[in-house]
Amino acid sequence: MLSHYHSAVNPDQENNSHAAMLRLVGFNKRVLEAGCASGHVSEFLHAQGCSVVGIELDKEVVQPALQWLERVVVGNMDDDALWEELDDETFDVVLFGDVLEHLRDPLHSLRRSLRHLRPSGTVVISVPNIAHADVKIALINGSFPYRESGLLDSTHIHFFTKESLLELLKEAGLVVTEVCRVTAPVFGTEIGVQRGDVDDHVLAAIVSDRESETYQFVIEAVRDDAARSLAQLSSEMVELTDKLVDETRRGTALATRIETLEAELADLNSLREAQQHELDRLRRQTNMIKRFVPTPLRRFFSRIVAP
Repeated sequence: MLSHYHSAVNPDQENNSHAAMLRLVGFNKRVLEAGCASGHVSEFLHAQGCSVVGIELDKEVVQPALQWLERVVVGNMDDDALWEELDDETFDVVLFGDVLEHLRDPLHSLRRSLRHLRPSGTVVISVPNIAHADVKIALINGSFPYRESGLLDSTHIHFFTKESLLELLKEAGLVVTEVCRVTAPVFGTEIGVQRGDVDDHVLAAIVSDRESETYQFVIEAVRDDAARSLAQLSSEMVELTDKLVDETRRGTALATRIETLEAELADLNSLREAQQHELDRLRRQTNMIKRFVPTPLRRFFSRIVAP
């Protein structure tokens, strides 16, 4: 039986959390994959030369994943007993792909996982962004529409913004080394809100947030070794990433405005040509009429209509 969350994975796909996680994990690593499900990501980790140990709550869905894994530890990541089954095993990467939001105590699980992270290892995390514009618009309309998957998956226990995720990582003793964003346009998610659900002024305020179209955050982090330079580097990296997003958003808005102005200019030129055509037609009709009227009336027409 396949997991409810089993999905096709394309490691080359742009704007995709699976592809971003696979890139951050890299090749030929020993990976602890928390929430391996039926192995849809495990397969591609294996293809990248990684040796993978999986963790999964639902023992009914892990059978297909076994062909890609060393083994699977079945149990609840909120329970210490599960982590104790790993004994003294260590890993180059601990991967939490859309998992932390399902845990009762994600901080506890992060801290326990770090006991199995090698000194030079990394943690790769993907979580949905509760601050997406569609969620805000739904809330404005008094709705919090749970779904079977996505931003408001009915099994989510925790909800993250970028700031709350960074705070969680800090409390766990981690510093961020890379931030990726998977985006979805406003009115383009499974939430189902529509343009008519929000007025122009409120919408403008919502989309002014740089994370208004962020659907998921995919983050790489390492242990904070208490070196000021590392913490500073992490802070600067996040700030630069934010600035890049801001510049990209401004560039997109500018390009959209230019397209709008070009379309308006084309419409004005078309209107001008149509008006000029109509004016030429009227002049031709006037000239024809002038041939059949007395001379005094011709002078009258000459005064009121340009030749």
